[in-house]
Parts: sequence; structure tokens; C-alpha cells
Amino acid sequence: MAGSEPESVPRQPEEPTPEQVLAEMSVCEPYTVGELVDIFDDASRWTIQRRLETLEDNGEISKKKHAENRVTFWIPA
Repeated sequence: MAGSEPESVPRQPEEPTPEQVLAEMSVCEPYTVGELVDIFDDASRWTIQRRLETLEDNGEISKKKHAENRVTFWIPA
């Protein structure tokens, strides 16, 4: 396919938006991807990870990598 823009996959209706993920988080409370996946039954780990990365890129949440496979996200005070 010609062009520099990658094709985006449309969001499925049951997938949460970044705003919905943010609404489930409390200020200063650390969350793992797995904890948020438990809240959104129909969402995959990959979807929640992307939503959290979007929120981090927008400066709405912070992220800390603790170990190879351990990352937490939180809303700063």
C-alpha cells in the first residue's frame, strides 16, 4: 500500500476508550494492565495497554517500570 500512514483498525464497540479507562482509575492509586483488564471483561490486555499508553502520551497518567514484566500506571496528584 502506498503512503506513509499506517491503516488503523477500527475500535470495536465493546472496547473501552482511553477516557473510560481513566474514569476507572483513582488518583495516586497504582494499576497494572492486568488489574484494569479485570474491570473491562470484553477488552484484551493489548487493548488496555494501548489505552494506557495513549493516556501516558497525553500526559494524563504516569508510568513506572519496576521489572522486566512489571509496569504500573497512575494518575498523578
